[in-house]
Amino acid sequence: MSLVSSKHIEEFEVGEVLYHGAIQVTPYRNKEYIKKFNQDYWLGANFNYAQSLGYVDPDKDFKKERFNIDNPGLISQGYLFNVGFGLSVHDISFNAIANLSYKNLRYGIPAYEGDILFAKSEVLGIEVKKDGASNGSVQVRTTITNQRDQLVLEYVRQVLVRASKGVTLDKQSSLQEQPERINLTEAMMPLEYKSLAKFTNHPDQENDSTINYFEQFEADQTYPAIEGIEQTAKSISLVDFSWLQISTLNDASVHHTQKSNFIGYGGAIKATVEGQISRLIPHAYFLGMNTGSHDAPTYPSDIVQSMFNSTNEDDEKIMGSFKVLEKNVISNREDFGILTIELCGDKIVTEAGLSAYEKAGFKGITKIEENKIRVLTMEIVVAVPTQKGFK
Repeated sequence: MSLVSSKHIEEFEVGEVLYHGAIQVTPYRNKEYIKKFNQDYWLGANFNYAQSLGYVDPDKDFKKERFNIDNPGLISQGYLFNVGFGLSVHDISFNAIANLSYKNLRYGIPAYEGDILFAKSEVLGIEVKKDGASNGSVQVRTTITNQRDQLVLEYVRQVLVRASKGVTLDKQSSLQEQPERINLTEAMMPLEYKSLAKFTNHPDQENDSTINYFEQFEADQTYPAIEGIEQTAKSISLVDFSWLQISTLNDASVHHTQKSNFIGYGGAIKATVEGQISRLIPHAYFLGMNTGSHDAPTYPSDIVQSMFNSTNEDDEKIMGSFKVLEKNVISNREDFGILTIELCGDKIVTEAGLSAYEKAGFKGITKIEENKIRVLTMEIVVAVPTQKGFK
């Protein structure tokens, strides 16, 4: 067992396993996440809905007796991701320059409020691009389990990490190749979708365009349409960035220094974009992620406005959308289909936002087009109920 703290790149060893400790996800933390980031996914936000589909915590009696938690609901899958990430930060990416990519993320057994979640990471590989470099990337597989030692979440990420002061590195690469997509035969499928109509306010579901069945989505289409995307644009304050870090024990100091413009935590960007699209797929059950990346920095809107004396309401606003890449069905499940979507976050770049990039020395300014820049791209796999699931 290896208990570590704040490693630099030269201190990682391929094959070592790092234990990150644990956190209990309280009902408050889960519900506050859903509220702050407008997560309208019914499985996490509506206890009665989830219970009607069979999502009942096997430890509910113990949690009532031990923690006085009544009716523990499902933990938002988006929050689970942030819990896993946050627990691993101090040991993996406290000295990081950038989080380069996510791959092969899959969700396991459902997690419930009051669960105690444990995290560990195995070092899979290390890459240094050139001799004499002062940084390199580490590839890790992070695994989250519950108090029953059941798999809740697992993913691979690659992080660019600084070397210790004065240390230079030799060129090397031992990264493990990862699959291009998650294996659906190993994915944890949702419980049966049934009688969903009774949880809607629409008596005539078949003729209601606001109910988004699997059948309604078309491959190669973008949702929402590009011309309407700015209507859902949202910025993130320093308080909300910080709350998500604190509640998941994420102590990355780079997000709290003026030198970095208080650069926003990427997990909050993901949470914001997922929240924006939740109204389009409110009944979705997330199976996993094939690949993902943070493409450009975002800053707290109130910090940018303060630093650059701006009153522009569009400062640091993010717009979420997704494109359907692929549709699949499971032969023995008629209640849902599977969408592979490209989840995208695009940021409006205002005059103050451009000044923030210039101050930070961001080299991707040339990627700004029509005052917008891509800040998040993730290939997500989700289960969405069919019309039969509403019967």
